[in-house]
Amino acid sequence: MDLTVSASDFKAQFPRFTPVYLPVYVLNQTYYKGDKVFYESKFYQVKVASTSNVPTNTTDWEEVKDNALNYTQDSDILNAVAEASVNFNEGLFKDQSTAKLVFLYLVAYYLTIDFQNAMSPMGGGGIVQSKSVGSVSESYAIPQWMLNNPSYGMYAVNGYGRKYLSLIRPYLLGTIILSKGRTTSD
Repeated sequence: MDLTVSASDFKAQFPRFTPVYLPVYVLNQTYYKGDKVFYESKFYQVKVASTSNVPTNTTDWEEVKDNALNYTQDSDILNAVAEASVNFNEGLFKDQSTAKLVFLYLVAYYLTIDFQNAMSPMGGGGIVQSKSVGSVSESYAIPQWMLNNPSYGMYAVNGYGRKYLSLIRPYLLGTIILSKGRTTSD
């Protein structure tokens, strides 16, 4: 099996990923008032009802302030694909579509970790198990089979990692049967 995953594959699987995807301008696409695009290293917003003109057309578009680092970019996704490739065993799966689905969750896990690390390079205090603000409190339980296993525990830090674990778990558990026997040679 040759598992190849593109940024487009990731976007199709996770259309509502956060932070949102960089809105790269697409030639000949119709844009509507308020739509924002990234074009030639700048951001533009539509100021008319609709347009299919390029963003440098100042009649239809206006340049707006924004930063590409506020968005998920294809390069972020491809970096996470490379990271996930290190820890993924596609040999566990009998078909390409299942392997790809599970792999995309691993990519989402790494991409989320990359964004969390960018926001807090020194790292957080671990997995939040409860929070309180005044009289309101919230707590979460992570399954012990995830937390107690040194190989799985690291994936329990975000929802994508936990989903990845839930998808690979059936492939990691199996029945082993021992039978008594010997060889026929002397």
